[in-house]
Amino acid sequence: MLDVVTDLSIIQLILTVGLGASVFCYLVGMYSAEEFFGGSGDEASDAGVDEKGMTILKPLKGLEMGLYDNLASLCRQDYPAFQMVCGVADEDDPAATVVRKLQRDFPDVDIHLVVNDRVYGANYKISNLINMYRHAKHEIIVIADSDIRVRQGYLSALNRALSTPGAGLVTCPYRAVNRGGIPTLVESLFINTDFTPLVMLARKVEKSTYAFGATIALRRSVLEEIGGLQPLVNTLADDYELGYRVAQKGYDLVLCNELVDTVLALGTWRRLIDHQLRWARTYRICRPGGYFGSVLTHGTLWALLNVLYHGFSPVSCLVSAGALGVRYASAMSICWRHLKTETNWMAMALVPVKDLFFDVIWLLAFAGDTVVWGGHRFRVAANGEMVDLDGHREFAEMAPSSPEPSETAQPLHRSAGGN
Repeated sequence: MLDVVTDLSIIQLILTVGLGASVFCYLVGMYSAEEFFGGSGDEASDAGVDEKGMTILKPLKGLEMGLYDNLASLCRQDYPAFQMVCGVADEDDPAATVVRKLQRDFPDVDIHLVVNDRVYGANYKISNLINMYRHAKHEIIVIADSDIRVRQGYLSALNRALSTPGAGLVTCPYRAVNRGGIPTLVESLFINTDFTPLVMLARKVEKSTYAFGATIALRRSVLEEIGGLQPLVNTLADDYELGYRVAQKGYDLVLCNELVDTVLALGTWRRLIDHQLRWARTYRICRPGGYFGSVLTHGTLWALLNVLYHGFSPVSCLVSAGALGVRYASAMSICWRHLKTETNWMAMALVPVKDLFFDVIWLLAFAGDTVVWGGHRFRVAANGEMVDLDGHREFAEMAPSSPEPSETAQPLHRSAGGN
């Protein structure tokens, strides 16, 4: 009997800790977001800031939703000197056609299209970046995913942040823009009501040692100091690893309050599950302790377990309702007040269901070591490196300093016949 009582007491303690920790995390996240985004609407002055030239590297593959508009937002930057280098592995990739249209539509912008199929490791994105990097002209390197859309002052904001004393790398928070379908809605809710609050929580409880693929800006000298992009050719979490390596050199990683958009159109539930499992397993492998502990932020799960354990008693229902109330306050505050998303009330009503869906994803992350990325299956080792389970191609030697005959770099000033 004593053992039974002890077991019940332990369960009660776990539920209490889970509920209390999740509510605490929601409150800290809201406070942090208020502090962080509070001045984001004000235009900071560039007076006294050296506006160094910037090269934006855009790894591309396929025709993503809104790709032209995403890239065009970079072409409209109010910044004195910048270059955009876009890279594809195949001349017939439809993304190349989009870049050529941009070259015609923005003749005053320095736009390069690099076509190179050389692969140096299992991470094809990093191989693409290495091929593009050889054409970078400027001191500051900006790496941003292809689904990112920005405002006109984006580069100026990055430059100001990178001018902060001690700064070695700048990264940006992002909000999801839903462009169709229930799976995309679920993904956008995850980014806007889970990922962003976790980022806000993290900035109050730990020193940042990671970056987000939505935007990474750093000086060329810092990138070379950590060995360039070459050490990342087999890593799954290249953005995390890049930030970590910069932090290990003693530099600060700055979270800029320049909010960028990630334009989403997943299409299928399979793509949603593949993407979320890749994210979850990446997190689990890179930061196992943090990933396991993140279950303490799953307030909806703890609220459900609490009422189930207590048989829907009035007190348990009241306590769980309170936890869910704080959960909703966090979601609505982040979504509507700070990110200013287009999420409506009907979508917001799905937050608890979405939470439980991602609780299943959290658990499945422990059930395997394979991920799907860009249509390829990879096995991920404990050190974060991956092996392509579908690929049969040999890896090339590291890229030489000048383009090889198999590569074409197509600059801004091209003849009409070249388009």
